[in-house]
Amino acid sequence: MLKQLFIAALLVWIPPAAGALDLLERYPTPLVNGDLKMPRPSVFTRSDVFHLSNFHFSVEPDLAIEIGPAELGVGHCEDGAVWAVIIPKDTGTLVSKAAANKEAISHLWLRFHPREVTRLFPPAAVSSDSNTDVYALMWAIANHKIGSSFQGNGKPLIPEPKDMTVDADTKNGPRRFFGVDVQARSVKYIPAFEQLFLPPALPASAATLEAAFDQLWHEFDERYPMFILRPEVDWAKVRNEFRPVALNSKSAYEFALVCADMLQPLRDLHISLKVGQASLPVFDRPHQGNANPAAHRRLLKPVFAQLDQRSAVQWAITRDKIGYLAIYRWDRPDILGSCEEALEQMRATRGLIVDVRLNGGGNESIARGLAGRFLAKEFIYAYSRFRNGSQHTNLTAKIARVAIPRGPWRYDRPVVLLIGQKCMSSNESFISMMTGASNVTTMGERTCGSSGNPKPVSLPLDITVTLPQWIDYLPNGLPLDERGIEPQIQFRPTPGAFEGDRDDLLKAALERLQQLPLPAQPMSSRFRCD
Repeated sequence: MLKQLFIAALLVWIPPAAGALDLLERYPTPLVNGDLKMPRPSVFTRSDVFHLSNFHFSVEPDLAIEIGPAELGVGHCEDGAVWAVIIPKDTGTLVSKAAANKEAISHLWLRFHPREVTRLFPPAAVSSDSNTDVYALMWAIANHKIGSSFQGNGKPLIPEPKDMTVDADTKNGPRRFFGVDVQARSVKYIPAFEQLFLPPALPASAATLEAAFDQLWHEFDERYPMFILRPEVDWAKVRNEFRPVALNSKSAYEFALVCADMLQPLRDLHISLKVGQASLPVFDRPHQGNANPAAHRRLLKPVFAQLDQRSAVQWAITRDKIGYLAIYRWDRPDILGSCEEALEQMRATRGLIVDVRLNGGGNESIARGLAGRFLAKEFIYAYSRFRNGSQHTNLTAKIARVAIPRGPWRYDRPVVLLIGQKCMSSNESFISMMTGASNVTTMGERTCGSSGNPKPVSLPLDITVTLPQWIDYLPNGLPLDERGIEPQIQFRPTPGAFEGDRDDLLKAALERLQQLPLPAQPMSSRFRCD
Protein backbone atom coordinates (compact mmCIF):
# COMPACT_ATOMS: atom_id res chain seq x y z
CA MET A 1 0.00 0.00 0.00
CA LEU A 2 2.81 2.41 0.89
CA LYS A 3 4.49 1.77 -2.43
CA GLN A 4 1.28 2.49 -4.33
CA LEU A 5 0.68 5.72 -2.42
CA PHE A 6 4.24 6.85 -2.95
CA ILE A 7 4.11 6.26 -6.67
CA ALA A 8 0.77 8.03 -6.87
CA ALA A 9 2.16 10.99 -4.99
CA LEU A 10 5.42 11.30 -6.87
CA LEU A 11 5.46 10.14 -10.39
CA VAL A 12 3.27 10.53 -13.44
CA TRP A 13 5.47 10.11 -16.50
CA ILE A 14 9.07 11.05 -17.21
CA PRO A 15 10.56 10.80 -20.65
CA PRO A 16 13.65 8.62 -20.81
CA ALA A 17 17.10 10.17 -20.68
CA ALA A 18 20.17 8.94 -22.46
CA GLY A 19 22.40 6.82 -20.23
CA ALA A 20 19.73 6.26 -17.56
CA LEU A 21 21.01 5.61 -14.02
CA ASP A 22 19.52 3.63 -11.15
CA LEU A 23 20.48 5.63 -8.07
CA LEU A 24 19.57 2.83 -5.67
CA GLU A 25 22.18 0.68 -7.39
CA ARG A 26 24.60 3.59 -7.19
CA TYR A 27 23.85 4.15 -3.47
CA PRO A 28 22.71 0.79 -2.03
CA THR A 29 21.31 0.65 1.50
CA PRO A 30 20.78 -2.07 4.11
CA LEU A 31 18.25 0.09 5.98
CA VAL A 32 14.57 -0.79 6.05
CA ASN A 33 13.46 1.62 8.80
CA GLY A 34 14.50 5.15 9.67
CA ASP A 35 17.11 6.19 12.24
CA LEU A 36 16.62 9.51 14.03
CA LYS A 37 19.15 8.75 16.78
CA MET A 38 22.44 8.54 14.92
CA PRO A 39 23.36 11.41 12.55
CA ARG A 40 25.48 10.35 9.58
CA PRO A 41 28.11 12.62 8.04
CA SER A 42 27.23 12.90 4.37
CA VAL A 43 29.57 12.67 1.40
CA PHE A 44 29.13 14.69 -1.78
CA THR A 45 31.63 14.85 -4.64
CA ARG A 46 31.49 16.00 -8.23
CA SER A 47 30.70 12.42 -9.25
CA ASP A 48 27.43 12.76 -7.28
CA VAL A 49 26.08 15.43 -9.66
CA PHE A 50 23.64 14.19 -12.32
CA HIS A 51 21.34 15.53 -14.99
CA LEU A 52 17.60 15.25 -14.32
CA SER A 53 15.24 15.39 -17.29
CA ASN A 54 12.37 16.60 -15.09
CA PHE A 55 10.89 16.21 -11.62
CA HIS A 56 7.31 15.99 -10.41
CA PHE A 57 6.12 15.71 -6.82
CA SER A 58 2.61 16.22 -5.50
CA VAL A 59 0.45 15.50 -2.49
CA GLU A 60 -2.88 16.86 -3.59
CA PRO A 61 -4.31 19.32 -2.80
CA ASP A 62 -1.64 20.80 -0.52
CA LEU A 63 1.60 20.58 -2.46
CA ALA A 64 2.69 20.31 -6.09
CA ILE A 65 6.18 20.78 -7.55
CA GLU A 66 7.00 20.79 -11.27
CA ILE A 67 10.60 21.16 -12.46
CA GLY A 68 11.89 20.87 -16.01
CA PRO A 69 15.46 19.93 -16.90
CA ALA A 70 17.67 20.33 -13.84
CA GLU A 71 20.93 19.41 -12.17
CA LEU A 72 20.66 16.88 -9.35
CA GLY A 73 23.12 16.43 -6.48
CA VAL A 74 22.89 13.43 -4.15
CA GLY A 75 24.39 13.39 -0.67
CA HIS A 76 25.08 9.95 0.71
CA CYS A 77 26.60 8.01 3.58
CA GLU A 78 27.58 4.38 4.12
CA ASP A 79 23.87 3.56 4.43
CA GLY A 80 22.85 5.06 1.08
CA ALA A 81 21.48 8.35 -0.27
CA VAL A 82 20.21 10.72 2.42
CA TRP A 83 19.52 14.04 0.68
CA ALA A 84 19.24 15.65 -2.73
CA VAL A 85 19.56 19.15 -4.20
CA ILE A 86 17.74 20.04 -7.42
CA ILE A 87 18.67 23.21 -9.31
CA PRO A 88 16.33 23.94 -12.25
CA LYS A 89 18.02 24.93 -15.50
CA ASP A 90 15.07 27.04 -16.56
CA THR A 91 11.76 26.51 -14.84
CA GLY A 92 10.58 25.16 -11.53
CA THR A 93 7.27 25.96 -9.85
CA LEU A 94 5.72 25.41 -6.45
CA VAL A 95 2.02 25.40 -5.65
CA SER A 96 1.22 25.10 -1.96
CA LYS A 97 -0.97 26.33 0.85
CA ALA A 98 1.92 28.61 1.90
CA ALA A 99 1.16 31.14 -0.85
CA ALA A 100 -1.88 32.25 -2.80
CA ASN A 101 -0.08 32.09 -6.15
CA LYS A 102 2.32 29.79 -7.93
CA GLU A 103 5.96 30.47 -6.92
CA ALA A 104 9.16 30.08 -8.94
CA ILE A 105 11.72 27.73 -7.39
CA SER A 106 15.36 28.75 -7.12
CA HIS A 107 16.42 25.38 -5.75
CA LEU A 108 14.93 22.41 -3.92
CA TRP A 109 16.36 20.29 -1.08
CA LEU A 110 14.91 16.91 -0.16
CA ARG A 111 15.56 14.66 2.82
CA PHE A 112 14.31 11.09 2.49
CA HIS A 113 14.89 7.47 3.43
CA PRO A 114 17.70 5.90 1.35
CA ARG A 115 15.36 3.26 -0.15
CA GLU A 116 13.18 5.94 -1.73
CA VAL A 117 15.84 7.44 -4.01
CA THR A 118 14.72 5.64 -7.19
CA ARG A 119 11.07 6.44 -6.54
CA LEU A 120 11.91 10.10 -6.32
CA PHE A 121 14.31 9.92 -9.26
CA PRO A 122 13.43 7.00 -11.58
CA PRO A 123 16.32 5.72 -13.72
CA ALA A 124 14.66 6.99 -16.89
CA ALA A 125 14.99 10.56 -15.59
CA VAL A 126 18.63 10.44 -14.45
CA SER A 127 21.80 10.56 -16.52
CA SER A 128 25.46 11.35 -15.94
CA ASP A 129 25.41 14.15 -18.53
CA SER A 130 25.65 16.81 -15.82
CA ASN A 131 27.05 20.28 -15.31
CA THR A 132 29.47 20.05 -12.39
CA ASP A 133 29.88 23.85 -12.34
CA VAL A 134 26.96 23.81 -9.88
CA TYR A 135 28.83 21.51 -7.47
CA ALA A 136 29.96 24.28 -5.10
CA LEU A 137 26.50 25.87 -5.04
CA MET A 138 24.95 22.48 -4.27
CA TRP A 139 27.32 21.99 -1.33
CA ALA A 140 26.40 25.45 -0.03
CA ILE A 141 22.67 24.72 -0.37
CA ALA A 142 22.95 21.34 1.35
CA ASN A 143 25.01 22.63 4.26
CA HIS A 144 22.73 25.61 4.72
CA LYS A 145 19.64 23.41 4.74
CA ILE A 146 21.14 20.78 7.02
CA GLY A 147 22.45 23.42 9.40
CA SER A 148 19.15 25.28 9.70
CA SER A 149 16.60 22.49 9.95
CA PHE A 150 15.81 19.40 12.00
CA GLN A 151 19.08 17.50 11.79
CA GLY A 152 21.64 16.23 14.29
CA ASN A 153 24.74 18.36 14.92
CA GLY A 154 24.88 19.47 11.29
CA LYS A 155 24.55 15.91 9.98
CA PRO A 156 21.51 14.33 8.30
CA LEU A 157 19.17 12.07 10.20
CA ILE A 158 17.36 9.27 8.38
CA PRO A 159 13.54 9.44 8.49
CA GLU A 160 11.09 6.58 8.14
CA PRO A 161 10.30 5.65 4.50
CA LYS A 162 6.93 7.41 4.73
CA ASP A 163 8.46 10.74 5.87
CA MET A 164 10.14 13.42 3.77
CA THR A 165 11.39 16.96 4.08
CA VAL A 166 10.61 19.14 1.06
CA ASP A 167 12.48 22.43 1.36
CA ALA A 168 12.37 25.01 -1.46
CA ASP A 169 13.95 28.44 -1.78
CA THR A 170 11.82 30.58 -4.07
CA LYS A 171 13.21 33.15 -6.46
CA ASN A 172 11.48 35.97 -4.65
CA GLY A 173 13.08 35.06 -1.33
CA PRO A 174 10.79 33.11 0.99
CA ARG A 175 11.88 29.63 1.95
CA ARG A 176 9.08 27.06 1.89
CA PHE A 177 9.68 24.19 4.33
CA PHE A 178 7.31 21.20 4.41
CA GLY A 179 7.16 17.98 6.38
CA VAL A 180 5.42 15.34 4.28
CA ASP A 181 3.90 12.06 5.43
CA VAL A 182 3.37 10.19 2.17
CA GLN A 183 1.49 7.34 3.78
CA ALA A 184 -1.04 9.64 5.45
CA ARG A 185 -0.92 12.01 2.45
CA SER A 186 -0.44 14.93 4.82
CA VAL A 187 1.64 18.08 4.43
CA LYS A 188 2.77 20.28 7.32
CA TYR A 189 4.06 23.74 6.45
CA ILE A 190 6.52 25.30 8.92
CA PRO A 191 6.58 29.10 8.46
CA ALA A 192 9.47 29.60 10.94
CA PHE A 193 11.92 28.91 8.08
CA GLU A 194 10.55 31.54 5.67
CA GLN A 195 13.37 34.06 6.17
CA LEU A 196 16.16 31.48 6.50
CA PHE A 197 16.75 31.23 2.76
CA LEU A 198 20.20 31.05 1.21
CA PRO A 199 21.16 34.54 -0.02
CA PRO A 200 22.82 34.81 -3.43
CA ALA A 201 26.59 34.87 -3.36
CA LEU A 202 28.33 38.20 -3.89
CA PRO A 203 29.86 38.82 -7.34
CA ALA A 204 33.43 37.53 -7.50
CA SER A 205 35.67 39.91 -9.45
CA ALA A 206 39.26 38.93 -10.23
CA ALA A 207 40.61 41.55 -7.80
CA THR A 208 38.31 40.41 -5.00
CA LEU A 209 39.22 36.75 -5.50
CA GLU A 210 42.91 37.61 -5.39
CA ALA A 211 42.54 39.69 -2.22
CA ALA A 212 40.48 37.03 -0.46
CA PHE A 213 42.82 34.17 -1.30
CA ASP A 214 45.99 36.04 -0.35
CA GLN A 215 44.51 37.19 2.95
CA LEU A 216 43.42 33.65 3.83
CA TRP A 217 46.78 32.10 2.96
CA HIS A 218 48.74 34.77 4.88
CA GLU A 219 46.49 34.59 7.95
CA PHE A 220 47.27 30.89 8.33
CA ASP A 221 50.90 31.31 7.33
CA GLU A 222 51.47 33.90 10.07
CA ARG A 223 49.06 32.80 12.83
CA TYR A 224 48.25 29.07 12.60
CA PRO A 225 50.13 27.22 15.38
CA MET A 226 49.79 23.57 14.34
CA PHE A 227 52.05 23.45 11.31
CA ILE A 228 54.62 21.73 13.55
CA LEU A 229 52.12 18.87 13.95
CA ARG A 230 51.69 18.67 10.16
CA PRO A 231 55.29 18.58 8.85
CA GLU A 232 54.11 16.92 5.64
CA VAL A 233 52.18 20.08 4.65
CA ASP A 234 54.32 22.41 2.49
CA TRP A 235 52.29 25.61 2.88
CA ALA A 236 54.15 27.49 0.13
CA LYS A 237 53.58 24.61 -2.27
CA VAL A 238 49.91 24.55 -1.27
CA ARG A 239 49.63 28.23 -2.23
CA ASN A 240 51.14 27.62 -5.65
CA GLU A 241 48.80 24.69 -6.26
CA PHE A 242 45.51 26.25 -5.19
CA ARG A 243 45.89 29.95 -6.00
CA PRO A 244 45.41 29.63 -9.80
CA VAL A 245 42.38 27.40 -9.27
CA ALA A 246 40.85 29.79 -6.74
CA LEU A 247 41.37 32.84 -8.97
CA ASN A 248 39.57 31.03 -11.79
CA SER A 249 36.41 30.62 -9.69
CA LYS A 250 33.11 31.76 -11.17
CA SER A 251 31.34 32.41 -7.84
CA ALA A 252 32.01 32.99 -4.16
CA TYR A 253 30.77 29.46 -3.43
CA GLU A 254 33.16 27.90 -5.93
CA PHE A 255 36.03 30.00 -4.54
CA ALA A 256 35.20 29.01 -0.96
CA LEU A 257 35.14 25.32 -1.89
CA VAL A 258 38.63 25.63 -3.40
CA CYS A 259 39.78 27.27 -0.17
CA ALA A 260 38.18 24.45 1.85
CA ASP A 261 40.10 21.93 -0.26
CA MET A 262 43.29 23.88 0.42
CA LEU A 263 42.72 23.80 4.20
CA GLN A 264 41.74 20.12 4.34
CA PRO A 265 45.31 18.70 4.60
CA LEU A 266 45.67 20.47 7.96
CA ARG A 267 43.23 17.83 9.31
CA ASP A 268 41.83 20.31 11.82
CA LEU A 269 38.24 19.87 13.03
CA HIS A 270 38.28 23.43 14.39
CA ILE A 271 38.71 25.02 10.95
CA SER A 272 35.34 25.96 9.47
CA LEU A 273 34.37 28.07 6.46
CA LYS A 274 31.19 29.95 5.64
CA VAL A 275 29.87 32.03 2.77
CA GLY A 276 27.31 34.21 4.48
CA GLN A 277 25.46 31.71 6.67
CA ALA A 278 26.15 28.72 4.42
CA SER A 279 28.84 26.38 5.73
CA LEU A 280 31.11 24.46 3.40
CA PRO A 281 32.89 21.26 4.47
CA VAL A 282 36.58 21.55 5.34
CA PHE A 283 37.62 18.42 7.21
CA ASP A 284 35.84 15.68 9.13
CA ARG A 285 36.76 12.29 10.47
CA PRO A 286 34.45 9.56 11.75
CA HIS A 287 33.82 9.58 15.50
CA GLN A 288 31.06 7.25 16.58
CA GLY A 289 28.65 7.88 19.42
CA ASN A 290 28.59 5.47 22.36
CA ALA A 291 25.39 6.60 24.10
CA ASN A 292 21.66 6.09 23.73
CA PRO A 293 19.70 8.75 25.68
CA ALA A 294 16.41 7.10 24.71
CA ALA A 295 17.30 4.20 27.02
CA HIS A 296 18.31 6.24 30.06
CA ARG A 297 14.98 6.50 31.84
CA ARG A 298 14.45 2.73 31.62
CA LEU A 299 17.94 1.98 32.93
CA LEU A 300 17.96 4.57 35.69
CA LYS A 301 14.42 3.92 36.98
CA PRO A 302 14.71 7.27 38.76
CA VAL A 303 13.07 8.28 42.01
CA PHE A 304 13.80 11.94 41.22
CA ALA A 305 14.74 13.19 37.76
CA GLN A 306 14.87 15.94 35.18
CA LEU A 307 15.44 14.03 31.96
CA ASP A 308 13.94 16.38 29.38
CA GLN A 309 15.85 15.45 26.21
CA ARG A 310 15.66 19.06 25.00
CA SER A 311 17.75 20.24 27.96
CA ALA A 312 21.54 20.65 27.93
CA VAL A 313 21.68 19.34 31.51
CA GLN A 314 19.78 16.27 32.70
CA TRP A 315 19.95 14.48 36.03
CA ALA A 316 18.42 11.64 37.99
CA ILE A 317 18.71 9.74 41.27
CA THR A 318 18.08 6.01 41.21
CA ARG A 319 16.20 4.12 43.90
CA ASP A 320 19.50 2.70 45.17
CA LYS A 321 20.95 6.21 45.62
CA ILE A 322 23.15 6.55 42.57
CA GLY A 323 23.28 10.01 41.03
CA TYR A 324 23.31 10.65 37.29
CA LEU A 325 24.31 13.96 35.68
CA ALA A 326 24.47 14.35 31.88
CA ILE A 327 25.87 17.50 30.24
CA TYR A 328 25.41 17.78 26.47
CA ARG A 329 27.28 21.03 25.83
CA TRP A 330 29.20 23.84 27.53
CA ASP A 331 27.97 26.74 25.44
CA ARG A 332 25.72 28.76 27.78
CA PRO A 333 26.38 30.49 31.13
CA ASP A 334 23.28 28.95 32.74
CA ILE A 335 24.66 25.43 32.24
CA LEU A 336 26.96 25.73 35.25
CA GLY A 337 24.07 26.86 37.45
CA SER A 338 21.93 23.96 36.24
CA CYS A 339 24.72 21.50 37.03
CA GLU A 340 25.19 22.93 40.52
CA GLU A 341 21.45 22.75 41.20
CA ALA A 342 21.59 19.08 40.20
CA LEU A 343 24.56 18.49 42.51
CA GLU A 344 22.53 19.78 45.43
CA GLN A 345 20.21 16.84 44.84
CA MET A 346 23.16 14.43 45.03
CA ARG A 347 24.32 14.98 48.63
CA ALA A 348 22.96 11.64 49.90
CA THR A 349 24.09 9.51 46.92
CA ARG A 350 26.60 6.67 47.24
CA GLY A 351 28.20 7.58 43.93
CA LEU A 352 27.67 9.67 40.82
CA ILE A 353 27.77 9.06 37.07
CA VAL A 354 28.77 12.13 35.06
CA ASP A 355 27.91 11.54 31.41
CA VAL A 356 29.55 13.75 28.76
CA ARG A 357 29.69 11.19 25.93
CA LEU A 358 27.75 13.36 23.44
CA ASN A 359 29.23 16.71 24.48
CA GLY A 360 31.20 18.41 21.68
CA GLY A 361 32.50 21.35 23.72
CA GLY A 362 31.74 25.03 24.11
CA ASN A 363 33.10 27.38 26.77
CA GLU A 364 36.01 25.99 28.75
CA SER A 365 35.54 28.36 31.70
CA ILE A 366 32.02 26.95 32.28
CA ALA A 367 33.42 23.42 32.27
CA ARG A 368 36.19 24.49 34.65
CA GLY A 369 33.61 25.82 37.09
CA LEU A 370 31.91 22.44 37.39
CA ALA A 371 35.17 20.47 37.56
CA GLY A 372 36.15 22.57 40.58
CA ARG A 373 33.31 21.00 42.55
CA PHE A 374 35.16 17.64 42.42
CA LEU A 375 38.78 18.76 42.94
CA ALA A 376 40.58 18.66 46.28
CA LYS A 377 43.55 20.73 45.06
CA GLU A 378 44.72 22.80 42.12
CA PHE A 379 45.41 20.76 39.02
CA ILE A 380 47.21 21.54 35.76
CA TYR A 381 44.86 19.94 33.26
CA ALA A 382 46.39 21.25 30.01
CA TYR A 383 49.06 23.41 28.43
CA SER A 384 48.74 25.86 25.51
CA ARG A 385 51.21 27.13 22.95
CA PHE A 386 50.54 30.06 20.60
CA ARG A 387 52.27 31.47 17.52
CA ASN A 388 54.62 34.33 18.36
CA GLY A 389 56.53 34.90 15.14
CA SER A 390 56.53 34.68 11.37
CA GLN A 391 58.13 31.22 11.19
CA HIS A 392 55.94 28.18 11.57
CA THR A 393 58.17 27.02 14.43
CA ASN A 394 57.82 30.32 16.36
CA LEU A 395 55.74 29.25 19.36
CA THR A 396 55.46 30.34 22.96
CA ALA A 397 56.57 28.11 25.79
CA LYS A 398 53.87 25.86 27.22
CA ILE A 399 51.42 27.89 29.27
CA ALA A 400 49.68 25.94 32.03
CA ARG A 401 45.91 25.92 32.31
CA VAL A 402 44.81 25.31 35.89
CA ALA A 403 41.56 24.15 37.50
CA ILE A 404 40.99 25.02 41.17
CA PRO A 405 38.61 23.68 43.84
CA ARG A 406 35.29 25.48 44.26
CA GLY A 407 32.70 25.46 47.06
CA PRO A 408 30.37 25.51 48.79
CA TRP A 409 31.15 21.79 49.10
CA ARG A 410 33.00 19.12 47.16
CA TYR A 411 31.53 15.91 45.80
CA ASP A 412 34.04 13.45 47.31
CA ARG A 413 32.30 10.12 46.74
CA PRO A 414 33.10 7.79 43.81
CA VAL A 415 32.41 9.24 40.38
CA VAL A 416 32.32 7.41 37.05
CA LEU A 417 32.88 9.80 34.15
CA LEU A 418 31.50 8.39 30.88
CA ILE A 419 33.45 9.47 27.77
CA GLY A 420 33.69 8.58 24.09
CA GLN A 421 34.65 9.58 20.56
CA LYS A 422 32.10 12.41 20.40
CA CYS A 423 33.90 14.24 23.24
CA MET A 424 36.04 17.01 21.83
CA SER A 425 37.39 20.52 22.38
CA SER A 426 36.37 22.14 25.69
CA ASN A 427 34.72 18.91 26.74
CA GLU A 428 38.06 17.12 26.45
CA SER A 429 39.45 19.85 28.69
CA PHE A 430 36.70 19.08 31.20
CA ILE A 431 37.58 15.38 31.12
CA SER A 432 41.23 16.24 31.69
CA MET A 433 40.26 18.50 34.63
CA MET A 434 38.28 15.68 36.19
CA THR A 435 41.27 13.33 36.07
CA GLY A 436 42.77 15.56 38.75
CA ALA A 437 40.17 14.28 41.24
CA SER A 438 41.22 11.03 42.91
CA ASN A 439 37.61 9.88 43.30
CA VAL A 440 36.88 10.10 39.53
CA THR A 441 37.24 7.09 37.21
CA THR A 442 36.89 7.58 33.45
CA MET A 443 35.08 4.85 31.55
CA GLY A 444 34.19 4.40 27.87
CA GLU A 445 36.19 5.02 24.71
CA ARG A 446 39.04 7.31 23.68
CA THR A 447 37.94 10.90 23.04
CA CYS A 448 38.10 12.66 19.66
CA GLY A 449 41.38 14.55 20.13
CA SER A 450 40.69 18.04 18.78
CA SER A 451 41.05 21.49 20.30
CA GLY A 452 41.97 24.87 18.90
CA ASN A 453 40.34 27.90 20.61
CA PRO A 454 39.38 29.16 17.12
CA LYS A 455 38.78 32.80 16.23
CA PRO A 456 36.81 34.04 13.20
CA VAL A 457 38.58 35.77 10.32
CA SER A 458 36.51 37.85 7.89
CA LEU A 459 37.44 37.75 4.20
CA PRO A 460 36.01 39.50 1.14
CA LEU A 461 32.93 37.94 -0.53
CA ASP A 462 31.23 37.60 2.89
CA ILE A 463 33.45 34.62 3.70
CA THR A 464 34.34 33.74 7.29
CA VAL A 465 36.95 31.18 8.29
CA THR A 466 37.80 30.06 11.82
CA LEU A 467 41.51 30.02 12.62
CA PRO A 468 42.66 27.91 15.62
CA GLN A 469 44.86 29.85 18.05
CA TRP A 470 46.69 27.24 20.12
CA ILE A 471 48.16 23.79 20.35
CA ASP A 472 46.52 21.96 23.24
CA TYR A 473 48.73 19.66 25.32
CA LEU A 474 47.68 17.04 27.84
CA PRO A 475 49.03 17.12 31.42
CA ASN A 476 51.72 14.62 30.36
CA GLY A 477 52.99 17.12 27.77
CA LEU A 478 51.76 15.29 24.68
CA PRO A 479 49.55 17.07 22.09
CA LEU A 480 45.83 16.34 22.42
CA ASP A 481 45.32 16.60 18.65
CA GLU A 482 44.51 13.25 17.00
CA ARG A 483 45.45 11.52 20.28
CA GLY A 484 42.54 12.23 22.62
CA ILE A 485 42.18 10.97 26.17
CA GLU A 486 42.14 7.27 26.94
CA PRO A 487 39.65 6.07 29.56
CA GLN A 488 40.91 4.33 32.68
CA ILE A 489 38.33 1.59 32.05
CA GLN A 490 38.00 0.72 28.36
CA PHE A 491 34.50 -0.29 27.27
CA ARG A 492 34.32 -2.31 24.07
CA PRO A 493 30.70 -2.43 22.89
CA THR A 494 29.12 -5.50 21.39
CA PRO A 495 26.72 -5.23 18.40
CA GLY A 496 23.53 -3.41 19.37
CA ALA A 497 25.04 -1.98 22.58
CA PHE A 498 23.42 1.42 21.96
CA GLU A 499 20.30 0.47 20.03
CA GLY A 500 16.65 0.19 21.05
CA ASP A 501 16.40 0.30 24.83
CA ARG A 502 20.08 -0.51 25.38
CA ASP A 503 22.92 1.66 26.64
CA ASP A 504 25.36 -0.98 27.79
CA LEU A 505 27.99 1.49 28.95
CA LEU A 506 25.58 3.28 31.27
CA LYS A 507 24.41 -0.12 32.51
CA ALA A 508 28.01 -1.10 33.31
CA ALA A 509 28.59 2.15 35.19
CA LEU A 510 25.46 1.62 37.26
CA GLU A 511 26.51 -1.93 38.11
CA ARG A 512 29.93 -0.67 39.21
CA LEU A 513 28.48 1.92 41.60
CA GLN A 514 25.78 -0.41 42.93
CA GLN A 515 28.55 -2.39 44.69
CA LEU A 516 29.49 0.57 46.89
CA PRO A 517 28.22 0.93 50.47
CA LEU A 518 25.77 3.73 51.17
CA PRO A 519 27.34 6.35 53.52
CA ALA A 520 25.48 7.08 56.73
CA GLN A 521 25.37 10.85 56.23
CA PRO A 522 24.88 13.24 53.30
CA MET A 523 27.91 15.23 52.20
CA SER A 524 28.76 18.13 54.46
CA SER A 525 28.29 21.75 53.42
CA ARG A 526 31.74 22.53 54.79
CA PHE A 527 34.14 23.04 51.91
CA ARG A 528 37.24 20.87 52.10
CA CYS A 529 40.34 20.99 49.95
CA ASP A 530 43.93 19.90 50.39
